Amino acid sequence: MTTDRMSPAPHYWYSAETDRARAIEVLEHLRAYGAADSAMQRRSEKAMRMNENDISALRYLLRAREHGTTVGPRELAEYLGIQSSSITVLLDRLEKAGHIRRVPSPFDRRALIIEPTVPTDELQRAVLGDVREELVEVASNLSPEEAETVVDFIDRLRDAVDRIDTTGAEGTAGPQGKATAKAQSH
Repeated sequence: MTTDRMSPAPHYWYSAETDRARAIEVLEHLRAYGAADSAMQRRSEKAMRMNENDISALRYLLRAREHGTTVGPRELAEYLGIQSSSITVLLDRLEKAGHIRRVPSPFDRRALIIEPTVPTDELQRAVLGDVREELVEVASNLSPEEAETVVDFIDRLRDAVDRIDTTGAEGTAGPQGKATAKAQSH
C-alpha cells in the first residue's frame, strides 16, 4: 500500500531510540535543575518564614496580577490542590503577614478577590516577583532564537505537567488533558 505522504528519511544519527534517549537526558537535566531550584526555594521559605504553599500562592497571585486577571479563594485552592478550609487558613496567615488583602469582588458582592501586596523586602522580590540576578546572568547568554526555543519548550512541558496533575491519581489524561471517565467518576 502506498501513501501520498512522505516521511523524512532517517539519518545515521537519527532513530526513535536516540530521540528517546535524548529526551530522557533533557528531562533528567530538568529534574536536576528542579531539585536545585527546590533547595533554593526551601532556603528562601526558611528565610521568609513561609511554606511552599504560601510562596506558590503568592507567585500565582503575582502572575495573575501581571496578566490583569483576578483570583478568588476557590480558584487559588484549586490551583494549589487544597480544600476550602485549608485555603482559609492559608489566606488568614498571608493576610496577617501583610502579603495579601481580601477585597470584595466588583462582579459579585458575596465573593472575594485575593490581591497580593507589593513585595517590599529585597528577598521577597527575588523569590516572588523578580528573578534572581544570578539566574538572569546565565539566561542572558542565550541567543534570541535559543531563548525562544527554551521558553516554548518549557511552556509545552508545563502544560503537559498541568494536564497530568488535573487527572487525579487513578485517571489518565485524555484529549486536551481532560480526565478519562475513570478519573471523573471519583
